[in-house]
Amino acid sequence: MGCKVLCPSVYLLAYLMICDHVQAECTQPSFASRNVVLSANHLSTQNFPNGSTVTFECVIGHKLVDRKASRSVTCEGNQWTSLELSCTRKSCGSLADFFDGRYDMTGNLFGDTAKPVCNQGYMLAGKETTRTCRDQGWDGRDPLCEPVKCSAPPAIENGQLVDEPLESYNYLEEVSYRCNKGINLIGKSTLRCSEDGTFKPDPPKCFDGCPTLKIPNAKRIDGKAPPYKLGNFIEYKCEDGYRLEGDAYIECRENGWSPEPPQCIGKTEIISFINV
Repeated sequence: MGCKVLCPSVYLLAYLMICDHVQAECTQPSFASRNVVLSANHLSTQNFPNGSTVTFECVIGHKLVDRKASRSVTCEGNQWTSLELSCTRKSCGSLADFFDGRYDMTGNLFGDTAKPVCNQGYMLAGKETTRTCRDQGWDGRDPLCEPVKCSAPPAIENGQLVDEPLESYNYLEEVSYRCNKGINLIGKSTLRCSEDGTFKPDPPKCFDGCPTLKIPNAKRIDGKAPPYKLGNFIEYKCEDGYRLEGDAYIECRENGWSPEPPQCIGKTEIISFINV
C-alpha cells in the first residue's frame, strides 16, 4: 500500500532531476567591460552544460590588474559565477626627446599616439610619421630634424634683390627688394626665411603706374597729364550733349584706376533707349 503512494513521487522527483540536468546550461559568457576575452579553446562553443568551467585572458594591448585573481568562471544552472579577472591597458612608457625635437603625446598607454615636433629653426626630414603605442611597445623610430633652409626667393617684375641671390638661406635670414627707378614698391621690401622653408611675407610688387586713358567725348578738367604714378588723379567732364555715367574723379591705385573710369553717353542715345 505504501509503495502505491511513494513510488510515483520518487519517479516524479527522479524525472524532474533528470530534466533539470538536461536543460541546465549557460550561453557563451562575455565580460567586455573588464577588457577580457574567452580563451581560444572556448571561442567556438556557444552553449555550456551545467558545471562547465571556462577561462579568460586579457585582450591584446592589456595586462592583468591582479595576478592572483581567478581567470575562470563556472556555469551553475544557467548562470555563470562572477569573474575576478580584470585587465588594463599596457604602458609603453614615455618617449624621450630626440635630436632637435620632441614628441607631442596623447599619453603612453596602448592606443595612444606621439607626434614628432621639431624645435624652432628645424624641420622634419621626409614624411611626418606619428608613432603609436602597440602591444609590444612604441612602433616606428625617432625621426630626423634638419635645419630649415630656404631656396632663393623669386624674381619680381620691374625690380630685383638688393644683394646677389644665394642658392639657399638659413632660418631667419633676410632678403630685400628694390624697384627700378621711378617705379613704386608695393608691399614689404624685406622677406625672412620662415620655419616652413619659405620666404615670408609674399614678395612685393613694383608698380609702374596706371595706363593712359582715352574716354570718348570727355575732357580732363583737373589732375596731371600722363604718365600716371601711384596716387595721381584725374577729374573728367563730358562735352556738351553728353551725360557722364560713373564717377568723374578717379585715382591711380596699386590695382589700377579706382573707381572704374567713367563714360560719356550722348543724350540722344539715352532718349532713344527710353523710347524703345
